Amino acid sequence: MASAEGSKGRGRVLAFSLFGPVFGYASTLVDNQQVAYIGPLTPGVNWRKLWRMAERCHSDGASESRKAQWIVSQAFRAFICGSDVVRRLPDADWEMEPGGWLVELGGPWCNQDVLVTGNLTVPELAAEHIETKPTYFPQYAG
Repeated sequence: MASAEGSKGRGRVLAFSLFGPVFGYASTLVDNQQVAYIGPLTPGVNWRKLWRMAERCHSDGASESRKAQWIVSQAFRAFICGSDVVRRLPDADWEMEPGGWLVELGGPWCNQDVLVTGNLTVPELAAEHIETKPTYFPQYAG
């Protein structure tokens, strides 16, 4: 795991709910690697919450790479299946703050090579899109 620099982009963005909070997912090609940018959009939720969720769902001592794969899988599941999708934006600006984590996925995973997690903003999303959503599994969000 390496510390991630801040990043900005424009393109397809997916907002999806995961155990309550809303997260954003954007992807772009950087140096011949497909990079997934995933971070919370819900105010007051820190990006480390994703890693706590991954830890709770992988309490078997999984590697950081395996937890990163799980995080990417949740975003990809929402993208492909439409599960817990809050909003699809075909062409939107997004920005990830510096200081998150960059993790190599150990080979292509869900069409991604690298995961960058951090605090994400998508200006086009309204307050009702990014507020916490109801969940049947709040124990995983804790």
